[in-house]
Amino acid sequence: MRIRLVRIACLFTSIAPVAAAVMGLAPSPALAEEKSSPAQQTEGPGSAVPAEGPKAGAAPPPAGSKVAAPKANVGASKASAKKKAPEVPPLPPSPARVWLIAPSPHGPWTLRIDNEGERPMRIPADVRLLRLEVDTLNKRTKKTVRCAAPAGLKPSGFPERRALLLAPGQSYMEHFDPRLLCFGKDEAALAGGSVVRSWYGWGPPPKWSKKPPAAPFAAESTDHPPAFAPAPGLAAPTVVLSYGLPSKEAAADDPGGTEPASPADETAQPPGDKAAQPQGDKAAQPQGDKAAQPTDNKAAQPSDDKAAQPSADRPAGESAEKRVPSDKDHGAGPRGKPIVDANAPRLELTSEPWSDAASPRSIVVRVSAKNAGRRPMTVAIRSRMLEFHVAGPNGETVCTAAPPTGAIPRDLFKTLKPGASVDVPLLLREICPADTFNREGLYEVTATLHANEPGTELGLDAYTAVVPAKNTTLLRVKSAPEPFYAAAPRAVPTPKPEASQASEHEDHDQ
Repeated sequence: MRIRLVRIACLFTSIAPVAAAVMGLAPSPALAEEKSSPAQQTEGPGSAVPAEGPKAGAAPPPAGSKVAAPKANVGASKASAKKKAPEVPPLPPSPARVWLIAPSPHGPWTLRIDNEGERPMRIPADVRLLRLEVDTLNKRTKKTVRCAAPAGLKPSGFPERRALLLAPGQSYMEHFDPRLLCFGKDEAALAGGSVVRSWYGWGPPPKWSKKPPAAPFAAESTDHPPAFAPAPGLAAPTVVLSYGLPSKEAAADDPGGTEPASPADETAQPPGDKAAQPQGDKAAQPQGDKAAQPTDNKAAQPSDDKAAQPSADRPAGESAEKRVPSDKDHGAGPRGKPIVDANAPRLELTSEPWSDAASPRSIVVRVSAKNAGRRPMTVAIRSRMLEFHVAGPNGETVCTAAPPTGAIPRDLFKTLKPGASVDVPLLLREICPADTFNREGLYEVTATLHANEPGTELGLDAYTAVVPAKNTTLLRVKSAPEPFYAAAPRAVPTPKPEASQASEHEDHDQ
């Protein structure tokens, strides 16, 4: 009996810790020493934070509930993984430099891209990727004008045909007309004093985006791994446009340029000739010679003594008859100048300042003929009488007018009152040769009217003349069978500042 009681006591002693753990009671000290928590295992022996046990009076959790594991180990593992990952140093920025050279507001300008690094790079050599922001200084119309190539003309992606590899110390240079970008009304912003900021390529990612820049790039490395970071776009230094020289000062700076003399200057005697002629010639002449001269010589002598005397710039043997003014020169006004009737009817031809066409088939130019005189006129104006001079990327072309036919009916002759005008819209593809506008780009078109139908067959006295236009039409073709560039791009050695400054000093000395 006694042995059985001892065995039961030993059994209760071994079961007591397990029952306490199941019921949520405090474990025995021996069990706590044997099975410590993971947080206590990570702590060092000198830790001052004791292990927290269940508070007294706390309700035990239900029997089927799970005890949440501590989160300290997850954060510690992530921190250790970050510390172990090697840090990749960032790539240096692109060594490409863009320059915009604008010597005058109206062009031509120069785009220049330099490779200032030690490794080669790849760039798109295309001026159509250039964007301009022009700040005007006019107080009334002070604004910022943004100029760029239109969607049909600008490449949508990286132009592979214009890909250019620049070695260290090489550059790409291209001359262009700024009106290709600032077209139409935006051309007025290209004036003296305007501030021009330029951007080449594509826009950078927004500031809030954490993604790396994606292709296409305006400059990228040709090495693998890359030697520098790719650049979606490149900013050029700010440029202030000059005002330019007036016409008189520009002519004075030109060594071979001289101003044409006015008609009044042609008839006026040079001051040097007057000074060369002595005023005391009459007094120096002896009086005895006058008495010795017969009276017949006085009658033969012309009344104008100055005309009879030889000038300093004419030979002495020249006869006096050639220096005597003729009867035609005795009219009013300068000698040899015809009389102009300012009230007579006359035509003035103007064309629209610009025209933007999507293709050669849609090129339309509007020409206006106005009676600028003060009397009415009778004239026949037809589209076949217009001639156009086209200057573009393929050179110069003349679209000739048709010769007179003499078969114009009476109802096609119009009477234009003073100030009245006639507008003639034309499709240039129907007048000019087929290959005139086969290339994309900028064209200058100048019109000339050949009013060559006098109307004598109908008993009319119609106005006839050859009237050139007072202005040219700037034409931009966005899409054409031939590309914008005719040849592949090529790299040139980067111009040295010392050489350019030396050439400027030489030109100044000359």
